[in-house]
Amino acid sequence: MMRISAGTAAVLGLKKIRMAVIPTTAYLLWGDGCTRRCAFCPQAGGKKNGADRLGRVDWPLFAVSELEAGFSRSGEAGLQRICLQGVWTGRGIPELAALVQRLKTVSALPVCVSAWIDQVREAEELLQAGAERVSIALDAAAPEVYAAIKGGSFERRLELLLTCARRRPGRIVTHLICGLGETERELLALTAELQKEQVTVALFAFTPLKGTALSGRRPPEPAQYRRLQAACYLLRTGLVPFSRFVFSPEGRLLSLGLSLEELQDTLKDGEAFRTSGCPGCNRPYYNERPGGFIYNYPRPLTAAETKEAMALLAAGLDGRGEDGVGKMAAHH
Repeated sequence: MMRISAGTAAVLGLKKIRMAVIPTTAYLLWGDGCTRRCAFCPQAGGKKNGADRLGRVDWPLFAVSELEAGFSRSGEAGLQRICLQGVWTGRGIPELAALVQRLKTVSALPVCVSAWIDQVREAEELLQAGAERVSIALDAAAPEVYAAIKGGSFERRLELLLTCARRRPGRIVTHLICGLGETERELLALTAELQKEQVTVALFAFTPLKGTALSGRRPPEPAQYRRLQAACYLLRTGLVPFSRFVFSPEGRLLSLGLSLEELQDTLKDGEAFRTSGCPGCNRPYYNERPGGFIYNYPRPLTAAETKEAMALLAAGLDGRGEDGVGKMAAHH
């Protein structure tokens, strides 16, 4: 059996639901009840009552044969890739590798696998099975936050990620979550380091979910997330290096190294505020409630949405609003 995101199931004709935005990636979830203990995850600690939840997305259960029939019947249906996520149940990577091989027989779409990989050879096994990319999620951007939220050694996890990235340039992905207790400087310094190593970085907003250890924590403020989105975009596109960013002593981002006018011209297409990560991944409502604030837009922004995002960005930089942005950048 396989869990399939509700949106993916609808695209493949396995479920009838109304969707405001259609997923451009087929999201699959293998395994129930993760034995890891990430404090933000409803599956942590082997919880069976959260097996059908990950992020804000529902994951109904289907037979693998139904998934294969869905691909056969619907073709690619506008999908651009498959994202296979595996929870850690102690059975290891071979099951996922076999599943990648099976998926490649029914679809020509590139496959990304996101799983708890503990050794370089496990990433290699997945890539050799046919995965285009492998995700080794850090989630937390600072050692003390990682220890508290996920448990274990941040340094060891980062070393594994970088070793895999150097062996397989451009084929390793990671996730970073804003709002777990890191400073903005820590998250952006890590992002800059990873992108220099050709690691694809997907930025998420912390999402409090019922039944998790962090259910009472607030999500990041919209202005903070827009600052980080813009900064990550400038790093990802090579338009501004990390060295030009200005931070407060507490690690809050004050300037992106561009004037307000330059920022408005550079970010006018709204791309900075869309879902980041693998090509073709839009993750509709993974961080959001329908009708609520949209952290990662799963589609092109309207002119009004871009204007609103830019207003939040301008008001948040250097704490003094639009005039302060221009002054800070000019002084820098």
